[in-house]
Amino acid sequence: MDSDHRVSCVLPAYNEAASLGDTVERWAAALGRCTREYEIIVVDDGSEDGTAVVLRALADRYDRLRVVTHGTNLGYGAAIVNGFAHAALPLVFFTDADGQYEPDDIRLLLNAIPSADLAVGYRRRRADPRLRCMLSRGYNFLARRLLGLTLRDLNCAFKLMRRETADRLRPESTGFSVNAELVANAQSAGMRIVEIPVRHQPRHAGRSTVRPFHVVLSLYGLARLRLRRRAVSVRQRGVDACSGTSESAFQ
Repeated sequence: MDSDHRVSCVLPAYNEAASLGDTVERWAAALGRCTREYEIIVVDDGSEDGTAVVLRALADRYDRLRVVTHGTNLGYGAAIVNGFAHAALPLVFFTDADGQYEPDDIRLLLNAIPSADLAVGYRRRRADPRLRCMLSRGYNFLARRLLGLTLRDLNCAFKLMRRETADRLRPESTGFSVNAELVANAQSAGMRIVEIPVRHQPRHAGRSTVRPFHVVLSLYGLARLRLRRRAVSVRQRGVDACSGTSESAFQ
């Protein structure tokens, strides 16, 4: 332990029975090295494999592990938001349960958070199949154009913030577009976002649960975010116009 940070680490999990044991072990070790206090919150998002059985065994071994269970699959974003709602410590962080990120890299985000509202990782060398990398680049391009975002790796699941920041951002997306919404909300609120390169490695167990229809849902999520932001902008202009009229009437 070499810092005074207290961190709630949220791991959304869907059908990750094969990888969870190693992932929880590595994160418990890394958080033990770089925080004063931590908890790991695994949100089992309606898994249909042996994830629940694995989590029961892990809970017996790790006293800082908390398990939140969804009876049905509610979506990646819903799992993150529900994990945040159960967080008890001042800093909240989330990453994937598949073990592709290097846990010790959270130290880089912890070093940055005192001067930032949101510390986010970007994969300096992504270790995914070529097709998935191409789809991700296309998604990032569309998100930047539709939402005016500037981050280089929107879907990098390696983000740290204070609990009060998480409460302010309040994402509504239940699917994979939650990452884009978090960043969009932070950017709209004028928050300071810091990007930090992190390591990414191939899966060592299990397989990705991302399917082609998730791509369609993610694009639909971006379109909804775009429409929602435009509606908010129109309402704000209306409020500003009414305020201006009211003030001029009394001058």
